Amino acid sequence: MSDKPFFRFHPDAYDHGVFDESDEVCSACSRPCVWKYNQHIYALPPEPKAICARCISDGSVAKVVPDGDYGLHDFELGGETSEALAIEVEQRTPGFSTFNPFLWPVRNGVPLAFLGFGADDPFKGDDAVKSAIAKLAEEMDGEIAPDYAMIFKTLDGDEYVATLDLD
Repeated sequence: MSDKPFFRFHPDAYDHGVFDESDEVCSACSRPCVWKYNQHIYALPPEPKAICARCISDGSVAKVVPDGDYGLHDFELGGETSEALAIEVEQRTPGFSTFNPFLWPVRNGVPLAFLGFGADDPFKGDDAVKSAIAKLAEEMDGEIAPDYAMIFKTLDGDEYVATLDLD
């Protein structure tokens, strides 16, 4: 397995700064992390000291948390999906900083990929992202600042969906 695995539900995880380059030993695999996870792991104490990208990708984090019960996000799935996909999102997809629990969108039984926040540079001037934020604002009966819009995209298409993360 690569030291820098790809995460299909958070494809830009490394660019989003959720990993730091590190030689610290991973609590799960006892190898140098290379890419150490720097976000919260929702588990009963004790929380692992260091977890590498490899162990997030293959689910080995379960070895070092009580009863293997943990999550990397504070979210609810916004639709029905298989147990395997739900576990992949919750336990094998790197988390990212949010202020509140959020809704992870699902379309046709498949969770969408998190791409970032509406105010991020790659989205400036992107009409599809602006449209997704406008649709969210319409659903919320108000205006939504791009900073508060989390942007997701379908894995097999070009549909963008915005969800809300107010501080």
